[in-house]
Amino acid sequence: VAEEDVLEVLPPQTVEPRPQAFRYEAGPSWNVVTREINVIGRRAEEAVEEVDKFLDTAVLASVDRVRIVHGHGMGILKKAIAELLARNPHVERFYPAPPSEGGSGATIAELKAD
Repeated sequence: VAEEDVLEVLPPQTVEPRPQAFRYEAGPSWNVVTREINVIGRRAEEAVEEVDKFLDTAVLASVDRVRIVHGHGMGILKKAIAELLARNPHVERFYPAPPSEGGSGATIAELKAD
């Protein structure tokens, strides 16, 4: 057999996957539109849980002021949210929204700066 007639069979070359580039993010991205949460129609327990998570996200995103829309109704949501805000360590102060931002149907919470 002539040397040029011999075909050397090699195992297929495996290509090692390249590591993907690292992405670093400073924290949650925070859109101006999401500086408020609307809990109208929720049960008090659901609203408190949602607002608590919302406040955690706001703190991580270094937001200093948020609006919580709870509506007028019978005042149950407003009271439950006020109790949450009073005991939340990240809340500097809170107060009813001005008329242009919902009046007594919304609450403004100012968050502590870290």
